[in-house]
Amino acid sequence: MFGSTLFHEDGKPLALGLKGTTIELLWYLAVNAGHAVRRECVADRFWQNSPGERQRSALNSAIWRIGKKLPSHPGLRLNATDTTLCMIIDHSIPVDTRELCAAVREACGPQGMTRQAAVRLEAALAATDAPFMDGFDADWTLAERERISNIRIRGMITLMHWHGGNRDYETALEIGRGLLHEDPFREAVQIDMMWLYVLNGQRVQAIKQYESFAAILRNELSIEPMRETQALYVHIRNELDRRPQRLTADGPAALGDDPAHESLALGLAAAEQSRREFYQTLRTQLG
Repeated sequence: MFGSTLFHEDGKPLALGLKGTTIELLWYLAVNAGHAVRRECVADRFWQNSPGERQRSALNSAIWRIGKKLPSHPGLRLNATDTTLCMIIDHSIPVDTRELCAAVREACGPQGMTRQAAVRLEAALAATDAPFMDGFDADWTLAERERISNIRIRGMITLMHWHGGNRDYETALEIGRGLLHEDPFREAVQIDMMWLYVLNGQRVQAIKQYESFAAILRNELSIEPMRETQALYVHIRNELDRRPQRLTADGPAALGDDPAHESLALGLAAAEQSRREFYQTLRTQLG
């Protein structure tokens, strides 16, 4: 599903000779593999500007052409009934999106990340580096692209945290750079990158990371980073060898003796559990 060619054989793209609405319909059926979709819904989606009889005729022609060009494989077939269509792609055929989703579910599951899960996730991420459904821009493809992108980003963040927790800071930073290349406004990743640079002995780079991010926000959105991000910057710049600070309504304030305020993320009590656990791991390593 990642890239511009749907099927590959022996590692090489397999050209089917289909084009236009027909090839888009094939991608649609492949994306929804295993799920029966009603014929009238498909016809209306792809030929919405045509009358009903024309829709049905165009759909039948497209299904016939797909059936003639579909690669011959026992694990691949198109089930077409009078009312529904369903593409079957069994597990003897590797599907990059299916393997990505499975790897992310495993890595984020109740068992937590293991080395074997990390290896599988890294392989799935590497196999999905190309643009998803490259060359298609219909509304349904944009929605699916957003969904898959969010899954992929979740996997990258999980893998970055795992490498950071195992003190492989260079790898964690490389993943973080990839995330910010796709979306430089993802502030949680900016925070992670700042701490990873500190742990990797690159305090100056951590400061530059914040200043670059703050400049982007000011120039493009006319806003400042979140208060906790600003407090983290102050802590790294001026007080890294002291106790962290907590936030007050007027800005950073010195922490008292209450150990409940001794959080690495400078009072990020509202952050999601996974981030809190990651920051606690990094704080322990920072000593």
